[in-house]
Amino acid sequence: MTAIRYALMFPEAVEQLVLVNPIGLEDWQAKGAPYLAIDKELIVERQTNFDSIKEYEKRIYYGGQWQPQYDRWVDMLAGMFTGPGGDVVSGVQARIFDMAFTQPVVHELERIRSPTTLMIGQLDRTVLAANRASPEVAKSLGNYPELGRDAARRIPNAKLIEFAHLGHAPQIQAPGEFHAALLRTLAERY
Repeated sequence: MTAIRYALMFPEAVEQLVLVNPIGLEDWQAKGAPYLAIDKELIVERQTNFDSIKEYEKRIYYGGQWQPQYDRWVDMLAGMFTGPGGDVVSGVQARIFDMAFTQPVVHELERIRSPTTLMIGQLDRTVLAANRASPEVAKSLGNYPELGRDAARRIPNAKLIEFAHLGHAPQIQAPGEFHAALLRTLAERY
């Protein structure tokens, strides 16, 4: 989402854009997910730990499938929250949540001028605050196969790469497959 915002603000500085399961492809608030003010989100973020990150990623990123090698990435992220700079990390995360929730880029996709590649793991169901939405609303959000295809149609000069059996972090789940696709698309765009 930040990369899209940068490309919109500074189009002359972006030769090409590669987006891997980006957030911001739907307007969660407009679709009925409840907003949480930064001060309240900060309380939630301060409770983040290894177990909460792993449970979220297992459920949302990887479709319930977990591999032991993913633990190192969870450990790294959890260390940021529980280490000496944890309060700073929690504050940044609360602000990221606010930005993602109140300033989605989905309404501006047609304005992207850089050649863009969307790399979308089809098992991804990432939604910030889905756990706070009603079951009906939560079920309707985070459909990355649909979101990716819609974004590719709306972004001028866009290419879509779909990973049928991967989720939110294809670079972690299948690094060889991901990197091969990334290198192919970078070579094609130059």
